[in-house]
Amino acid sequence: MNPDHEETNPVVLLTGNTWHIVEHSRRSATAVCGQAIHERRAHARLKQVGEANICPRCLKLFRGA
Repeated sequence: MNPDHEETNPVVLLTGNTWHIVEHSRRSATAVCGQAIHERRAHARLKQVGEANICPRCLKLFRGA
């Protein structure tokens, strides 16, 4: 996969009822915002889910990176 793709379209993981940005869909124990990942309901990419559906803290931290 193109590394630039990962920088602009990160992996997101549905935990509970919220999509969080994570480093690795299968190995991440915490989201970018610090939320512990206990339940892995689904994973996708940010552009598939849409920014409006992402944890606001994750999105803010991701944009600031």
